[in-house]
Amino acid sequence: MSQLFAAVYEVHSASLGRPSLRLNLVVNRVSGSVVGTATVETVIGDIHEMSVRGHHLEIDSGSPLQAIVLAGTPPIFAVLDEQPSSFQALMVLPTANKEGQAYFKMNVGKIYPRVIDVRDGVARAVLPEVAY
Repeated sequence: MSQLFAAVYEVHSASLGRPSLRLNLVVNRVSGSVVGTATVETVIGDIHEMSVRGHHLEIDSGSPLQAIVLAGTPPIFAVLDEQPSSFQALMVLPTANKEGQAYFKMNVGKIYPRVIDVRDGVARAVLPEVAY
């Protein structure tokens, strides 16, 4: 098994009318590091994207259990009004990195700040489409 792999996850809330999250990640099993992007799409079609980095962890338990912890890395220079200023996420993946529970939170906007917060997310790996 490769020590460096790409992982794409979609996270949806159990509640209707909540935003969806797409994570495009590169995981390094040797160092446990994760880098990539988080894209949140609201129900009205607004799309917010932020670079993220974090850790891939194995949790000591009776069954295989892994977690990915992420934090946003906002631009160094001033953020435009509608860009996200912070991002946090935690995914717990009991089924071989394919599916699990997720929590994420993103702060958006400088003039009219707001928080996108999903505590009941279901994360599913998006399998690459077969090329013909």
